[in-house]
Amino acid sequence: MSTALIEFQDVALGYGRKVVLRGLNFAIAEGEFFGIVGANGSGKTTVLRALLGILKPRSGRILGHVPAGAGNALLPEGARVEMGDTPGAIRFGYVPQRGFLDELYPPNGHDIVMMGRYAELGPLQWPGARDRQVAGQCLEHVGGAALADKQFRSMSGGQKQRILIARALASEARVLVLDEPTDGMDLEGQKSILDLIQQLREESGITVVYVTHRLNELSNVAQRLLLLHDGQVRVGSVAAMLTGDVLCEVYGVPVRVEQIDGKRVILT
Repeated sequence: MSTALIEFQDVALGYGRKVVLRGLNFAIAEGEFFGIVGANGSGKTTVLRALLGILKPRSGRILGHVPAGAGNALLPEGARVEMGDTPGAIRFGYVPQRGFLDELYPPNGHDIVMMGRYAELGPLQWPGARDRQVAGQCLEHVGGAALADKQFRSMSGGQKQRILIARALASEARVLVLDEPTDGMDLEGQKSILDLIQQLREESGITVVYVTHRLNELSNVAQRLLLLHDGQVRVGSVAAMLTGDVLCEVYGVPVRVEQIDGKRVILT
């Protein structure tokens, strides 16, 4: 595996007096496609918040390794830092669930993507030529150049997701975090977004953290998985996690994993 970018070391997470998850021990490698899979209420969002530094661990440590090209005098390349205490050590591009977005405000595609540049701007500073250039390049990179002037609320689900991914890329992120990015899409839309994410990763080497409740969605694209179910935590390679025995033990229902036309398919 490549150099670890983020490490969870015996982490427990929770809210108030309630502990949601214990014993989180895993690393996400630089350039990896890492999947977080679980049903609603299994703790996916809790792990996501901890990863982004929004939620501090109840115990244990979440460490980040400053990637090559991102170091400075205070944080040299390869330095290990506590994620929650050192914001900006690793730059995340977050793609939220579309259902949480307020679509009444009528920005167009370019306006949405430009929001990814706001963190780079000082107080009362307007976007400059480089910001507009980066936004335009990110639109082209996701195949969304034709959507620049289209109102976001009038786009299809797949088009909206491309714009949101472009916004995340515009922040010049090293880690692309996607929360249920294909929720509510048909099969064609799901495949289009997964193909795009794979293409972006292959072209740029960006690390991908993909959160979903659909095992089949990641069965042939992710490299490793974190499986969450009723407080259980399992992590490992896709080949090790996606077996009938493991899935039956985790989910408590009979499961078969078949190969169909060279693709892994999970059947209940």
